[in-house]
Amino acid sequence: MSDEFISVAKLGEIGENGQRVLSIGGRSILLCRSNGEYFAIDNMCTHEFSPLQGGMVGECMIVCPLHGAEFDLRTGDVISGPTYDPIATYPVRISGDSIEVGLTPNRS
Repeated sequence: MSDEFISVAKLGEIGENGQRVLSIGGRSILLCRSNGEYFAIDNMCTHEFSPLQGGMVGECMIVCPLHGAEFDLRTGDVISGPTYDPIATYPVRISGDSIEVGLTPNRS
């Protein structure tokens, strides 16, 4: 397992309940901020494989803008359907004033 992280943003660049799409290793990853924490998830809903970008973020969850599936940003678990399959999450750490995302997903 790789422990490699890359810097993707600076602290303060993403507002509370904000998000930013990242392209890392050919994958589309969504960096979100909720409850003062940063989370990195696959930018693809497991229901109809549409982007999660633009979905409502709040209370450590994201709502898919297409059909309303809700996912826990901490674990990727489904909070409510229509999907049953979780999304991949990626480790996030703060180094100085940089936000870094790990290249190896916590779950795929």
